[in-house]
Amino acid sequence: CEFIRRDPSKTWLLYVAFNAPHGPLQATEKYLRRFAHIADEQRRTYTAMVSALDDAVGTILTELRTQGQEDNTLIFFLSDNGGPLGRNGSLNTPFNGEKGYMLEGGLRTPYLVQWKAGLPAGKTYDHPVSSLDISATALAAAQTQAPTNLDGVNLLPYPKGEQTGDPHPALYWRMKARNTWAIRMG
Repeated sequence: CEFIRRDPSKTWLLYVAFNAPHGPLQATEKYLRRFAHIADEQRRTYTAMVSALDDAVGTILTELRTQGQEDNTLIFFLSDNGGPLGRNGSLNTPFNGEKGYMLEGGLRTPYLVQWKAGLPAGKTYDHPVSSLDISATALAAAQTQAPTNLDGVNLLPYPKGEQTGDPHPALYWRMKARNTWAIRMG
């Protein structure tokens, strides 16, 4: 929030990487009390950590509103992977698989985008996208030409209805440590 207040006249990029709900599982009593009804201690702590993350994101959004910057700020919220089942209380239901595996439970995550001045509200886009699309999308929003060798696609035309279909004919994943690969087409 201090960064957002620094100089509202300048264009800026803020990358906020939360470690929650990654391990170690730790939550304050304030958040644990919110979920006292959850009997499983691991699940209760995980849920408390997600709630703390939600509050922190809310604090950032409130600061953007307070500074009059929310409407013209392009915001991405996403996770890097699905949860590791059995180790931290996470659930990937209804998907099969978990963190580190090339199944939907390991690869499919929330991906939310908000830009009140540039995108329609309340749209759901049903085609797969990638975190690699953030750079191309942010550069397009800033009206800056993306390098030709940049991975990712400018997603802005899709929720605006200017372009239809799938921005990626295929998506590719590779995990060298496990010697596994996946390709999704369609």
